[in-house]
Amino acid sequence: MNCSLLAAVAPKRVAVPNIVNRASSVLGFVLLIQLALSMCIAQKVGCPGVDYPAWESSPYILPFAVGETYRVELANCSSSYHSEQYPDKFAYDFVMEIGTPITASRAGTVIFIEESGVDFNQPNNLVVVDHGDNTFAEYMHLTQGGAAVAVGDEVAQGDLIGYSGATGLAGYPHLHFIVVKDDPRWPYEAIPVTFSNTAANLRGLSSFTDYEALPYE
Repeated sequence: MNCSLLAAVAPKRVAVPNIVNRASSVLGFVLLIQLALSMCIAQKVGCPGVDYPAWESSPYILPFAVGETYRVELANCSSSYHSEQYPDKFAYDFVMEIGTPITASRAGTVIFIEESGVDFNQPNNLVVVDHGDNTFAEYMHLTQGGAAVAVGDEVAQGDLIGYSGATGLAGYPHLHFIVVKDDPRWPYEAIPVTFSNTAANLRGLSSFTDYEALPYE
């Protein structure tokens, strides 16, 4: 598949025969191009030139309950704010209905909470967990009042953190998950992570792919 050619063609107006089903033909063409571009993004797993930690021994697990399956819409260096030039290039967007339980991907101490935002409005609700090694997990776009923890709480891996939503810049309900180092304040410096309790993810998770949280020790 020639993804560069698709990207060049996608924004252009394409002439179609002046027939009765012209509108449906245009719509079908646009949808076909969008699907093809989505496939191109999905094929490009991970950020180029970046070494990812071994997924089998990763200290991180998926941020939702064992047995549950959720779709990654945007993964690392994919598109939008996850593009390579942005601080969120190593983030993952898990598509979830508002109110879905979010669990700790790794143990740590809760150091920051914002939960005053209303879904589809600012501010961006989030919980930040300090892992004790100069890295921090940020769980974003939580629903209003969606934190299930308090600042200072110690959380174990798999503990309930809060409930997903669509606050901040979220255009649809999802969990924006990212791990950063040194300073959790934006614009932060994110780091690549993999997950040990799901399917093989040598270069992180893939866009437009479903992932099941498997049992872990």
